[in-house]
Amino acid sequence: MATKLDKEISTEEIKKATMTRGTLYRVLSRGFSLEIDEAYLEWMVLLEPTINELASHIDNEDFEKGADRLAAFVHSVKQDYEKDKGKFLQDLAVEYASLFLNVGPKPVYLAESVYLGKDHLLYEEPYFDVVRIYGLYEFKKRSSFKEPEDHIAIELEFMAHLCDLACLSLDQENKEYAAGYMENQIEFLDLHLSKWVPKLVEKLRWASKNDFYLALGDLLSGFEITDRATAEEFAKQLRK
Repeated sequence: MATKLDKEISTEEIKKATMTRGTLYRVLSRGFSLEIDEAYLEWMVLLEPTINELASHIDNEDFEKGADRLAAFVHSVKQDYEKDKGKFLQDLAVEYASLFLNVGPKPVYLAESVYLGKDHLLYEEPYFDVVRIYGLYEFKKRSSFKEPEDHIAIELEFMAHLCDLACLSLDQENKEYAAGYMENQIEFLDLHLSKWVPKLVEKLRWASKNDFYLALGDLLSGFEITDRATAEEFAKQLRK
């Protein structure tokens, strides 16, 4: 997945790869949405070998770097987490708050409007555009999440939602609809994520020395680039 295909693959293989793509979008979304808890930490430990395997098939330096950093983080989990779970999670929570909740010396903002809006403020034009796009697919953020709809976690969750819709179409043997949802993913990447993710990741690299959050940024940077090529190739094959 997430690399240019050199041969045709079956519809079932496209579906499995798209399910994996959706999972990775959700993993990234959850990492940016709130502090790490025990369940997410265990999820990342379980997924690390899969992400490392993906990195070996993806020709992208950022994704490979992110996989290496995630492996280093998982190693620290195995070394330190069992010694003092509470402190390990607390340290990560402090880092999240320092970076993303505007309580540290180097805040990293997670809303698209801050990067691309005319005045670099919340609730500017990118916010209204993503709300409009979400409405086309009956997508809504969960009510418990109080950040704006152009928050990176919500935009990534929307990409996972489009992956779900593509898989559902393939379950229904509707290759045309599935191809359309792949093309919708490309459009959203082009109109939104690819325009501001590089700025976000650059800011994150400047602000943090934490293996986990640097890994999250590198994986996001690499994945949003390579996944566009994957969606494009899948759409092309489904329309044959």
